[in-house]
Amino acid sequence: MGRRITSPVRLATAALCALALLAGTGTSPAVAQEPDVSPDVTVWDVQTNDDTVRHSGRLRALVFDLEEHDGRMFVAGKFLQVTSPEGRVIDQPYLAAFDLETGAMDETFRPEITGAIYAIAMDDDDRMYVGGELDGGVVRLDPDTGVVDPGFQPDIQLNWGPRAVWDVEIAGGEVYVAGSFTSAQGTPARNFAKYTLDGQLDPSWLPTADLDVITPRLGGQLVFSLAVDLDRDRVYASGKFGGINGDDTAAYFAVIDPETGELTDDPQGLPPQTLSHRSAFSMWQHDVQFTDTKVYLGGQGHQTLILDPDTLEPENSFFTNRGVGDTYAGGDTQVIFVGETTVWSGCHCWGSVGEYPLGSYNEQADGMMVYEEYRQWVLDFRDVDPFGQQKARGAYGVDIATQELTDTIFSMTGQAGAWALYEDSNGRLWMGGQFLSDPANGHVLGGLVRINFDNAVPVPGPTGLRSTLQTRERAVLNWDRVPGADSYNVYRDGELHDVDTDEWHTDLDLTSATTYTYSVTSVTDGVESAPATPIEVTTVGLVVDPPAELTTTFQDRRRAVIRWEPEWSTTYNVTLDGVPIGTDSDGWYTIFDLTPGTTYTVGLTAERNGVVSAESTVEVTTRN
Repeated sequence: MGRRITSPVRLATAALCALALLAGTGTSPAVAQEPDVSPDVTVWDVQTNDDTVRHSGRLRALVFDLEEHDGRMFVAGKFLQVTSPEGRVIDQPYLAAFDLETGAMDETFRPEITGAIYAIAMDDDDRMYVGGELDGGVVRLDPDTGVVDPGFQPDIQLNWGPRAVWDVEIAGGEVYVAGSFTSAQGTPARNFAKYTLDGQLDPSWLPTADLDVITPRLGGQLVFSLAVDLDRDRVYASGKFGGINGDDTAAYFAVIDPETGELTDDPQGLPPQTLSHRSAFSMWQHDVQFTDTKVYLGGQGHQTLILDPDTLEPENSFFTNRGVGDTYAGGDTQVIFVGETTVWSGCHCWGSVGEYPLGSYNEQADGMMVYEEYRQWVLDFRDVDPFGQQKARGAYGVDIATQELTDTIFSMTGQAGAWALYEDSNGRLWMGGQFLSDPANGHVLGGLVRINFDNAVPVPGPTGLRSTLQTRERAVLNWDRVPGADSYNVYRDGELHDVDTDEWHTDLDLTSATTYTYSVTSVTDGVESAPATPIEVTTVGLVVDPPAELTTTFQDRRRAVIRWEPEWSTTYNVTLDGVPIGTDSDGWYTIFDLTPGTTYTVGLTAERNGVVSAESTVEVTTRN
């Protein structure tokens, strides 16, 4: 697939601005975040899903790969039609070419393709290879005319249904393919094959993807992505498989020798810091890419990993989920593209993305996690300082040099998000998959968008100010993003409280059970907007529940033992017939010096941060 090619481009980025805003006798500096960038409204789109496909039938995405060649962007997927910005619809199934400058479909390129396409690759002789659910698995064609070359016959088959080739990579004068199939040119081949450029199968390179039987959830043996790194004598493979060549340590991510098809001596399987809970369900890896200095891996864990190429140990991790103030959550990393200065990650993510510290969860000895720990780790993401997160709308970028999130936030809504990315030679980012709309421009999206990074849309001041979380000491504010704004001023009780560069603010160290009034303005080019409609926020007063399951577990003539269900950081006060007799925190208490044959009422209250609960009671009768 063309995603591993690094384009020689210069991305245009919006300039960062700094504002010094007067607050009383001091100044508060603010750093601007790049505004939302909107899809180019001049680019044609794709539409109409082929409902007959088998291997991607559960995916909403219409586009699965992109490739630039000779002034055009080739778009592949399971779409059946192309539509112009004016609404003209053209039947063009599975593969289309678009002018790199105008974004218009090249109506002279009309190849006859027999099924959905998931991968595109080009060889050094400018011949195009496309793989998918089409006849034979892969076909070679002329990218200018669209005429299929009948001399290239890989004859890839699946013995229980239609075959699927998910990736095609050309390196060292050879064609590597991977996907879901059982034979190639009549030779048993379990999801991997390699051909010469004249279409002859290499019988010495037939690694086998094993069935994922450890996990109970949708196990399989599908290979999603290959990356052929001949300088390191490696073929990286990622996907939905339980191992390679019978070795289950190579589940989901494997490193294969490009000559023999055997596993290399490199570390195999999920890297140690990969989010996983394999005991509950698997964490397939969707895409792997590499450069001279890094390996990039992403998949079902909502995670994009940056790996050291020598050790394959993680250097950094980026995670998408529902962050502070989000309505929607994150999603799998589905595709990675390495551009000139930015690594782009595509995902079905419409919440937040953050640079999450490696080892910030309870790592197991085998580098994996049990489901309960993973679930808690995900929930903790919602409470991370929001300055460590930013919005994620179908894709996000990571600066190659600094390994920090870029400031780019895309103006898009959607469901499946990005399944294909390509940074073209003009510095524009093409995104394929499935989207819904561009809120900034109000136009409907389908499966293809192109991003110009100077598309900043100026609009008025903030609206929709609301509070999405209140605790005893904290309140979280959200408001609707103002594209083009440099910063936001947050006012509390009529005074400037803070300056933010995102559309949320967390106010800390508040007083419980207290009402505060907030408003927000936006600042663009040094000009402050009118304030948003103020809101009142009341912090929560502390409520302590009474002790649960208070009971007596032992009585003799002069003593009794009571027990209850303790809670963390809570003190318990014990009374005997209404008279205080002691305190405890361990969940049990022994009462001494009682009178034989006597019934007592034991009371228990819970106390936390000075707040005392209602009393729980139990009767205790000593023995004669």
